[in-house]
Amino acid sequence: MTKRKRRILLAAMLIFGFLALEFPGILVVCQVIRPFIFGLPFLYGYMLIGWVYMCIVLFIAYLTGWGKYSLREYFRSKSRVFREK
Repeated sequence: MTKRKRRILLAAMLIFGFLALEFPGILVVCQVIRPFIFGLPFLYGYMLIGWVYMCIVLFIAYLTGWGKYSLREYFRSKSRVFREK
């Protein structure tokens, strides 16, 4: 997978996660039925699953160096700035 496609995929996964966690329709579903997820009320289980999903996506983004610089290049650029001052 190319770097550009990976960035687009990670951005789409992040946007999907944020939209899923902020979806107001979940409150409508929660009031109609009283399901449980992992023994927790539906709303808490839904938020827990969304939180775990977002943590996994952000960890994958960190491992793949998603961003302008890789971690090594970022610290090299910062150390140059501090040396010049």
